[in-house]
Amino acid sequence: GDGEGGEDSGDDDDGKTYTDLSAAGTANCYLVQGAGNYKFRTVIGNTDATVGNVKSVEVLWESFGTDEMPNVRDLIASADYKDGYIRFSTPETFRDGNAVIAAKNSKGTILWSWHIWCAEEGWQEQVYYNDAGTMMDRNLGATSATPGDVGALGLLYQWGRKDPFLGSSSISENEPKDAASTGVWNTATIGAQYSAEANPMTYYSEIYLPTDSWSTSSVPKAVYDPCPYGWRVPEIDAWQKEIEASAPMDYAEFYPKAGARIGRLVDVGRYGYCWSATKEEGRYSALCLFSSYLDTKLSQYSKHVTCALSVRCCK
Repeated sequence: GDGEGGEDSGDDDDGKTYTDLSAAGTANCYLVQGAGNYKFRTVIGNTDATVGNVKSVEVLWESFGTDEMPNVRDLIASADYKDGYIRFSTPETFRDGNAVIAAKNSKGTILWSWHIWCAEEGWQEQVYYNDAGTMMDRNLGATSATPGDVGALGLLYQWGRKDPFLGSSSISENEPKDAASTGVWNTATIGAQYSAEANPMTYYSEIYLPTDSWSTSSVPKAVYDPCPYGWRVPEIDAWQKEIEASAPMDYAEFYPKAGARIGRLVDVGRYGYCWSATKEEGRYSALCLFSSYLDTKLSQYSKHVTCALSVRCCK
């Protein structure tokens, strides 16, 4: 794939050699394509700002994206903190899936967390027609781009949040079930006692907007953007160009019908939604690309910001 690792950083005090995933630049998501030892800088998103005084590190959850329940450490064998870096190792037997690693302070409060995308294939770049830009060939968190494969569904994101939620364990199901994962997921209404950074496994059922969400009018990439370094959530302009350019071909294959999470999973196998970074003015909704099992044409759609939808990253 085109996901590039960083330079080897030489031996550390534990005798391991760690590849610096943040060597080219920092992000909220890092791709790992094989077994090894890795590290990344503990900074806020794509900034140089430290997350604070890190006292401990925890792997919050791991999932293969299927109905197979992982054991703890099936994807991330170990994780710790040293000299401004989170360091982690995968098992010798590398498995495709997703995990989130959190940095905590002395009180055990989560300061920040990072999505580790374990995918041997990585991704391929696709240059879209009509000057719509260069996109990944798969949804964020997907371990496959093969049509009909559950690994192609990827993860789901509430608008403006950097941390993913699980997709379905099956490509089409009357009663879709969450992909099996370690860790405990919660739902809450937003309140002063909650912060999204401190609760990356909590789905907020009421309006949630972080201080610097995904809208990028003033910066190339927002702090909460969930895409890897060099990639971002596209503005609606890119999706609009894609819609205009789309000849009536089988788009059902190119955009998996991953459905949405509105607390629980809905629309799996029927509809696909890919967020844009563009909010609707004066409304608690944002624009997305919409694909339906009924139609080969793509269209623009609007969804409430609390819905968790797919993300297709733009270069």
